[in-house]
Amino acid sequence: MKFKNLGKTGQAITSIGQGTMGVGGYLTTDTSNDSAAIEKIRLGIDSGLTFIDTAEVYGAGHSEELTGMAVTGIRDQVFIASKVSPENLGYDDVINACENSILRLKVEHIDLYQIHWPNPGVPLAETLGAMDELRTQGKIRFCGVSNFSLGQLKEACQLFPDLINAQQVEYNLFDRSIEDNLLPFCTKQGITVIAYSPLNQGQINLNEEQDVLLSTIAGKYDRTPSQIALNWVISRKNVVAIPKAVNPEHIKMNAKAADFELELEDIAAIDKEFCFKPIKVPVDRIRVAVDGQGSRSVYQTLDDALENKLGFCPRPVELASDIKRLDEAIKPVRVRKTTDCSGRYDYDLVEGRIRYWAWVIAHDGELPIPVLLRNR
Repeated sequence: MKFKNLGKTGQAITSIGQGTMGVGGYLTTDTSNDSAAIEKIRLGIDSGLTFIDTAEVYGAGHSEELTGMAVTGIRDQVFIASKVSPENLGYDDVINACENSILRLKVEHIDLYQIHWPNPGVPLAETLGAMDELRTQGKIRFCGVSNFSLGQLKEACQLFPDLINAQQVEYNLFDRSIEDNLLPFCTKQGITVIAYSPLNQGQINLNEEQDVLLSTIAGKYDRTPSQIALNWVISRKNVVAIPKAVNPEHIKMNAKAADFELELEDIAAIDKEFCFKPIKVPVDRIRVAVDGQGSRSVYQTLDDALENKLGFCPRPVELASDIKRLDEAIKPVRVRKTTDCSGRYDYDLVEGRIRYWAWVIAHDGELPIPVLLRNR
C-alpha cells in the first residue's frame, strides 16, 4: 500500500482508504447487519486500508459506532476521519457534535475532522474557530472541509491559514470538474484532495470505447478495470481515494489498486478517452426526477424549494445567496435524457437537486446550468 502526506502535516495516510457511507444505514440506523459491517471494515484494515472516513450523518451516527467497534484494540494502526453536518456548524454545535462523534467512535480523538457541507447560514469564521478550538483541546488532530467550492475554500484558507489540510470532493473518470480550478489550487496550497465516489458508483465505463481502453490497460498490468480507474485517481500528486465496498473481494481488490503505478502514456490515454465536459442547459428544459440518486424526497417546483418544507440544510435560498456572492459556477448537476413524452423537457435531473434549485433562485431561472450527461 502506498502512502501520501496529509496536507502539510507530515502525517502519512494510505492513498486508498475506506468510505463508510451506507455502513449502518444511510439516514437512519440499521442494526441488522452490524456484525457483517464490522467484519468488512476490519477486512479492509487487514488488507491495508487503514484510512477510514465516516460522518455523524451516516446511519444517524451508527456508522461511527461500527467504525469504533471495528478498530477496537488496533486504534493506533488506523487513521479515522469524520465529518460534522451543516446543521451543526454553529460554534457550540461543532464542539458538541465532535464530542458526540468521539463517544460513538469510542476513541480519545478524531484524526481528521471535516465540515461535511458548507452552510452559508452560519459564518464560516465561527465554524472554523470551533474547529481550531477542538484542535487546541486535542479532540481532533487535523481539520478539513468537504464539498467546498473554490471560493469557499479560498475564504477558509484566508480566515485560518494552515488550518485546512484536506478537501473531500467527488472525483472520478466521469466527474473531473475539480481539474479546472479546485485541484490546481489544492495542489498549490498543499491541501490533500480526498476523492469520494472514485469509481463513479460502479459506472466507470459509459461507452464501448472506454470499456475497451480500460480492459486493454487492465490486461497490461494484470489488474481489473476498477483497479485501473482507482489507480488513475491516485496518480494525481495530492489525491487519495476512499471507495466504499461491501463485497469482501472488492475490498481486497481496492487495497491492491495502489500496489502499482500507471505509466504516463496510459494515464494520458485515459485522460483523453474520459474527457467529459459539462454542457450548459436552460433550467426550464430539465425535469426534476423523483427517481434520482438515492430516491430521496425532492422539490419539483420553485415554490417548494423556496419554502423548504422538507427542512434541507442549508436551504436552497442560502445556497443561492452564496452562488451570487461568490459569482462562480457550481459543481455540475447530473442529468440523463428525459423519459417525459410531452416535449417540454430534454433532460431528467438525477443528482444535485438542491444545487439545481439554488442555481435557479440565484439567477432567476435565466442562466443555463452546467450539467454532466449520463447515458444510463
